[in-house]
Amino acid sequence: MKNCRNRNRGMFASRKAVSPLIATVLLIAFAVALGAVVMNWGRGYVEDTANIARERSDTEVTCASEVDIGIVEIDSVPQICYNSTGSGNATLEFILENKQERAVEKIQVRLIGDATRVPLTIDKDTASSNLSANEAKFMNVTFNIGNSGGTGLDIGHLQQARMTPYIRVGGSTVACPASSETITAIKPCTDVWT
Repeated sequence: MKNCRNRNRGMFASRKAVSPLIATVLLIAFAVALGAVVMNWGRGYVEDTANIARERSDTEVTCASEVDIGIVEIDSVPQICYNSTGSGNATLEFILENKQERAVEKIQVRLIGDATRVPLTIDKDTASSNLSANEAKFMNVTFNIGNSGGTGLDIGHLQQARMTPYIRVGGSTVACPASSETITAIKPCTDVWT
């Protein structure tokens, strides 16, 4: 047993350990390299987040200051109404006005009825729903009001219509929900177009 201990001491006695100075230098070098990697990743993340926030902020400022749409009123009567076709369909008709200098690329119409809690969203095609500066335009949207067996969502009697403008900002078309026009108490067209 004594010989084994002496033999083991002889094996480890010939090996030298890493000096504390070299170990400290290696640990510091590792920490600096790891810190550089984390800082590089963090910088990219912060720059990407800042760019996204800047784009959203630009869009919100543009929407708030340069976009304003509304339903035209004649003799204090909003020019929006609906026509029932009798076959389970109806058409919402309205005159929408762009009150600012910024062109509106398209209009999204959201309809809410008494038969469902799910709103019907209709994106008007760009050609028929774009509004130039200070322009007013007649528009219409057809929707299902009863169980017509069609492919559209049956909303029942129309309760509310919301028109959301879309504008072009930085090469892409974005929605301006804060500049939406919401109308309730929509009357039949026989009561409005007189």
